[in-house]
Amino acid sequence: MRVSRDMAVLKKYRDDYFRIVVIKSWVNIDFEDVGDKKTSTKTKGIKDTADNEQKLQESLSRTKSMIFQLALCNDWEYFCTMTLNPEKVNDRNNLDEFKAKLSKWINNYNYKKDANIKYLLIPEQHKNGSWHIHGLLMDVPAEHLTEFTVKDKMPIKTLAILHQGRQLYNWGAYQKSFGYITMERVLNIEAVSKYVTKYITKDIIKSRIKLNDHIYYCSHGLNRAKEIYRGELTKSIEADFENDYVAIKTARSLDEATRYFTDDF
Repeated sequence: MRVSRDMAVLKKYRDDYFRIVVIKSWVNIDFEDVGDKKTSTKTKGIKDTADNEQKLQESLSRTKSMIFQLALCNDWEYFCTMTLNPEKVNDRNNLDEFKAKLSKWINNYNYKKDANIKYLLIPEQHKNGSWHIHGLLMDVPAEHLTEFTVKDKMPIKTLAILHQGRQLYNWGAYQKSFGYITMERVLNIEAVSKYVTKYITKDIIKSRIKLNDHIYYCSHGLNRAKEIYRGELTKSIEADFENDYVAIKTARSLDEATRYFTDDF
């Protein structure tokens, strides 16, 4: 296997966001790509070494990168938090059941309402074992949402957000089927893309790997970063982010990004 240590990948996320990714100890694996069959956390190599710190860190890095990519490359409209009402869901500790029901429910909703709702969802577990979900939604019909007011019954944290002057919305159909939900409009796609990665921790990676399960859920057909080039760099980058596996440089234009590479574009 040929190994090169001075190679990089250039990807376009949006018209004003490009990434140069230098992969340390290059082995022809793109550490920006996770979720496909070749580099999924469900692969045997990762599963068999779930307790190995190095593999855990690699998986953490890959998963955060993919979630950031899926978040930034799509025009999400709402950041949401979905909870489960024990009166509506038999077992709030059963994440697989929740995911299956939610996916089917959204598909049915799209069909019945002639909608095209898409999602990127990340589960988070309470200390008592029950689950809730944070994530991003797009194409939820605005007329299907109602705005929360300070007169509504809600958690103190949610009320505090309203007192800050921020608007929160309720999706009545979800609430009727599953439980409490809050939705807030996305005002800065880059900021929210960075924010959602905070829900990915070593603990969640480790627990889901052991169960041979997904760490996040997303709709089919979402936009992903487009690889523009891979090759040698003409000069070293001042990385915006670096760990033992990758060094990443963000550029705000294609012209800026290509200056780091050998070949002309």
